[in-house]
Amino acid sequence: MGVRAMGALAAVALSLACVLPGTTAWAAEGDGAPGPNEVNPQQMPDSSFIYDTSIADLSSADSYLNNQTVQVVGEVVGDRINAEFDLANCWIALQAVDGSNADVPVFMARESSKAIDRYGAYGVRGTTLQVRGTFHLTCPEHDGLTDLHADHVSVVKKGEDLREPLDPHRFVPGAVMVLLGVVLIIVFYRLRESQR
Repeated sequence: MGVRAMGALAAVALSLACVLPGTTAWAAEGDGAPGPNEVNPQQMPDSSFIYDTSIADLSSADSYLNNQTVQVVGEVVGDRINAEFDLANCWIALQAVDGSNADVPVFMARESSKAIDRYGAYGVRGTTLQVRGTFHLTCPEHDGLTDLHADHVSVVKKGEDLREPLDPHRFVPGAVMVLLGVVLIIVFYRLRESQR
């Protein structure tokens, strides 16, 4: 054997030595958890066609979200309004729970609205709902109104009465102002009497 043949044989042996440990690692990976391109039969169905968005995003939405299936979470505020000429449906207002105060009108089945136990108002936190449905930037059924037609409604959190505890420290500024007003009236009265 010549020097060239020995060099080629050494190069092949070195290549095999580098590749063989990786081959056993690949085999071990294939036996356990699926790799990045393998199908996992245990995985739940993907619902990527649903745009999980916020109500604030819907209030400033562009045509990208028009006629798309979206899912939002919000607090029910105001009152339920029965749909005209359609006794099976109603309207509710869903307000964002992220502090943005954005809201979206939701057109839903009256049967689904029975899950609402409180409507948000002063001193009342409304039921928090997760609503999935079709978002319309200009709804053809409702004279171009921006709305959400609910397909699925579920309760995230029940509503509750909000009772603020009485805080006597909140009365201090008012009491100081009343006392200052009384003192000024007395001073004004004395100055007026002394000028007579």
